[in-house]
Amino acid sequence: MDNMKRIIIALLLLFPVLVSAQGHKGSVEACSPMKNGKIYYEDQVDMDGMSQKTIFNGISKWAKKNYGKDVFLSNVVTNKKKHTILVSSTVELLLNDTDKTLVTYRMFIECFEGKYTASMTDIKYEYDPKNEKKHKDIPAEDVIANGGKGNKVSYIKNPKLFCDATYFFAENLFGDVFNSLDENME
Repeated sequence: MDNMKRIIIALLLLFPVLVSAQGHKGSVEACSPMKNGKIYYEDQVDMDGMSQKTIFNGISKWAKKNYGKDVFLSNVVTNKKKHTILVSSTVELLLNDTDKTLVTYRMFIECFEGKYTASMTDIKYEYDPKNEKKHKDIPAEDVIANGGKGNKVSYIKNPKLFCDATYFFAENLFGDVFNSLDENME
């Protein structure tokens, strides 16, 4: 009986980990925030007690490791004097179990004493649902503005799917930036 109790307690302790490991899926109410007419995701993070230099160095190291390998797919520009990091990248974005698109974006990170801000903008899709090899850059604003209700692209039948997937991608990206500070301390 003691073994059974231990197994049950272990499963209960592991349950939150198992649930979070499944990733983000579903629908989001405000999946397409706008700023100055552009889709604009932003994360402002307090890092109490952490120096500007530590924040900048940690995020810079992470960005160079993850985005500085293939100049055809991504690019990292750091400015030590201004404590800023600019990442430009193209990645495959899974929309659901069968559909995917390439997404190009820019992430700008500004480091301060005890905090940083990260923003993701200039988002474009390369979507080829019929595999016709006719990729073209589609601005996110033309697909996901107003939660997908502003879709201007006729062959994109489910713009809400793009909206939700892009939102979760941005959230995961911001989570990676935050986690980089644990991994890359001075």
